[in-house]
Amino acid sequence: MKKIKFIFVLFASLSLSSLYADDHVMQAPTLIPLETLQCNFNGNKDVEDLYKIQDEWSAFVEENEDVSYASWLVTPMFRSASDFTNDIGWLGVAPSWTAFGKAYDAWFDRAGKIAEKFDKVYTCDSQQLFAAQIIRQTENTSSDGVMMVSHCSLINSATLMDVTMADQKWNAYLDSQGSEGTIVKWYPGPGTPTDLDYSFKYVSLAPSMEAWGESSESFVNNGGLLVQQEIFGNIVSCDSPRLYRINAYGGQQ
Repeated sequence: MKKIKFIFVLFASLSLSSLYADDHVMQAPTLIPLETLQCNFNGNKDVEDLYKIQDEWSAFVEENEDVSYASWLVTPMFRSASDFTNDIGWLGVAPSWTAFGKAYDAWFDRAGKIAEKFDKVYTCDSQQLFAAQIIRQTENTSSDGVMMVSHCSLINSATLMDVTMADQKWNAYLDSQGSEGTIVKWYPGPGTPTDLDYSFKYVSLAPSMEAWGESSESFVNNGGLLVQQEIFGNIVSCDSPRLYRINAYGGQQ
């Protein structure tokens, strides 16, 4: 099994073309499992204590061939305290739902010592599972990057089919601008709040802050905002995004 470099790589085999059969009839999209944990460090612990057990985590995954799971640490950057009150987040992805289940069985059965070490470093008060759908995939890859997240809701009786068609128009515009980066939708699943007020998370990933800045320049000052409003304005309403750093922590697919 090969190690995953970045979330871009894991999603590389999923694209908008997966929505269509050879006869161009709309098909159900491929959705893969993605989990997030929001955690606080215990006592005087910090992220360096997590990195002290990184090699043990990687060894556990690599030594168990039935584990296909990759992880990233999520550090808040631009956000308000009301949106992210924790010290750090964990993002984990598996290439299929079966692989995700197998990974957890291995964790429950064989991760005793490494699990205890994680528990000594931080306490996680939230764990949520999402179904992730790739919307846009570019070639740039990196072991780390930045992630911008918004909550989006359907409006004016719009459907997910309407959004899918709009996504294609937005992708065409981004192609015309030479835009880099990856776009993923996270649909809420087990562990998400019962009083959810959004339809999906809209997640944009860039391999660096410079790449994010270049995309933002085009969006803010070169007409992207107006184009996006024209394409999505009558079907989707999204809140102000939050920006996070993501750093690969280990795993394999």
